[in-house]
Amino acid sequence: MSAVDIKELNLLLERVYREGGYDFRDYRHGTLIRRLEKRLHATRTRTYRDYIQFLDTHPEEYEKIAECLTIKVSGFFRNSYAFQQVARLVFPDLVSEKRNRQDQSLRVWSAACARGEEPYSIAILFAEFLGHQRQGFNISIYATDISRQTLKEARAGIYSPKDTEGLSDMILENYFNHTNGHYEVMADIKETLHFSYFDLTSMARPPFTNLDLIFCCNVLIYLQKQLQERVLDKLYHSLHSQGYLILGESETPPNSLHAKLGCLDRKARIYKKVGVHL
Repeated sequence: MSAVDIKELNLLLERVYREGGYDFRDYRHGTLIRRLEKRLHATRTRTYRDYIQFLDTHPEEYEKIAECLTIKVSGFFRNSYAFQQVARLVFPDLVSEKRNRQDQSLRVWSAACARGEEPYSIAILFAEFLGHQRQGFNISIYATDISRQTLKEARAGIYSPKDTEGLSDMILENYFNHTNGHYEVMADIKETLHFSYFDLTSMARPPFTNLDLIFCCNVLIYLQKQLQERVLDKLYHSLHSQGYLILGESETPPNSLHAKLGCLDRKARIYKKVGVHL
């Protein structure tokens, strides 16, 4: 990519940020270039400069850019090993600590929830782990994403047989209603989830604090190092003093956070806040 193309790409990203409110300025260029090609083709523009001019008369395109650049790959219990290890290494200690403190709240953040499979998986995992004792806890799972369209789909909680094909018959029977050829998450699972828009890469403070557990999987790999560190710092400060952080299998905290996060499982990328503050 030439210096001229990079300059024009940066001008486009600045325009998207200033006029559209979406900040992709510190995303990896390779990812952006591949995905923006789709919008250039759809709008019949050849260069980023042409596309910027197109935006002048088509402000609705900003929403389409966000949809195009947002990574939406998801699935129920994606990376099953990580979920197994959360149930084995995190839940027993977390629930025991809550009972010792007579604290009935369990606060979780799914920081890039896409179509909702991850936060619903977390809710089902809690239900499986707690069983009948689930009624003794106030479970709040906050699920955020940058895509308003996928948030709308996530709130509906309706999935096709293909979406749910990796789930066992027992999970489908206990936590989904099967109607009209689709599977809808049951109401008692839905009611633990709270969906909202939030851009992890923005300068805004996180909307949640004092969290017991944060899932931020397969997000950091699309960001440049400086932005990775800013996002992780934001997540760190959103955790309870002994909260847990789960990252994607290809992601690792930077050196600046290693001293503040104890690693419980390197393969599953499960970390625990060790109480050191900035």
